[in-house]
Amino acid sequence: MNNNPEFNQALGGIYRDAVKKFNIRTTPKLVLKKDEENASKTLGRTAYYDPNNLTVTLYTTGRHPKDILRSFAHELIHHVQNLRGDFEMGDASQATYAQDDPHMRKMEMEAYL
Repeated sequence: MNNNPEFNQALGGIYRDAVKKFNIRTTPKLVLKKDEENASKTLGRTAYYDPNNLTVTLYTTGRHPKDILRSFAHELIHHVQNLRGDFEMGDASQATYAQDDPHMRKMEMEAYL
């Protein structure tokens, strides 16, 4: 993905739009991760946000660029939520956090929308 100018332009465009819309002042670190083992799993990871390190990790192996961009937009919203302090009100440490914690479910809904 790193050498795909169209993908890089789209990624930058999503970020620039988010900066304007959400007044992002702290840029998250972006990691594009190649992982064959993860890609071979039907329910492998697609992306995640680490609020402690302000890092968005996108798994790229075997994925369409449009799907990766969608994941980036979703994880960017989690970054915005973290900057707003929303992560302090919920617990995302369990695999079923979005089902078990109403606050975290609301945060996931915001990121999906």
